[in-house]
Amino acid sequence: MRLGLPLLCLLAAPPRMAAQEAGLQPLALRVGFTRSSIRNVNANDATAAFRVFAQTVSRRHGYRLDVDTQVFDDPALCEAQIKKGALNVAVLDTWDYLGMDIQPAMEPVCAHLEQGAVLKNYLLLTRRGGGLTSLADLRGKELMVLDGKGGHLSRAWLDYLLLAEHLEPKESFFRRLEPVARPTAAVLPVFFGAKPACLVDGPAFQIMSELNPQVGNNLVILAASEPYLDSILCIRRSGWPSERARQDVITTFTTFHLGPGGRQILELFKLDQLVPFKDEYLNTTRKLRAASDALRQRHLAALPGGPEAAPSAPPPRQPGGPGQ
Repeated sequence: MRLGLPLLCLLAAPPRMAAQEAGLQPLALRVGFTRSSIRNVNANDATAAFRVFAQTVSRRHGYRLDVDTQVFDDPALCEAQIKKGALNVAVLDTWDYLGMDIQPAMEPVCAHLEQGAVLKNYLLLTRRGGGLTSLADLRGKELMVLDGKGGHLSRAWLDYLLLAEHLEPKESFFRRLEPVARPTAAVLPVFFGAKPACLVDGPAFQIMSELNPQVGNNLVILAASEPYLDSILCIRRSGWPSERARQDVITTFTTFHLGPGGRQILELFKLDQLVPFKDEYLNTTRKLRAASDALRQRHLAALPGGPEAAPSAPPPRQPGGPGQ
């Protein structure tokens, strides 16, 4: 693993650490990240820095923190570990979270500010004058997809658009979905006419348009989503040495931005700061899940022979989360 100089400085052990830790209360922090919640972030760098910074900050509250971090490619594996009690902190894509049955065990405590906002929308873009004026015009064409945080959410919104317009699933509707890691890699090929369309988040497109107004002028929006919260930080409701310890962990997260070390962590995750979670932040994502499920059921009912004629599949997971 190759680390940059600022991160190496952050990971350097403070002097007299062993002597300082002698009287501290031990506390275990087992943190799980779903891959989609930290896309476009070097997972090794981010989790290593997160671990050392959390340990450093926890000393101010009187704890000797033992931090273990794990990144899950499959959200179901993360859910299983939560249910087993193996994780007491989880950073989750909100689309994944609402599909998990973990609400009795895990409480959302933090959302994040990104470019000054908690919620962000997604845009389907094409080049002005390119002859593509609707989603249906993209049939059989290539789509560049920004595979950033909330990648599952942006693709779920795309699935909903196709269902709402009675079009094929994205895997068969498009000739190819090409995931890219940077906004420029999604937007510029469309801007220059090399690719027909792209799916990106609104803030990324806004920044590119501000840096180069021609980008904003020469690309048009085929579809725009509602604003969504793409990821959340949850902590276990019970199993802590005390409620005070639990609250001290929450305070550690919400004060990341107050010190240089914490700001380095936030920069690695490409965030401004962590803020207290509000249940209303999930309203639009819940609405998208409910609307998508309703459209799928309507589509199945319209098949010759009704839903029984469709290939067997597990029933859709019901939206979860507080307020359900």
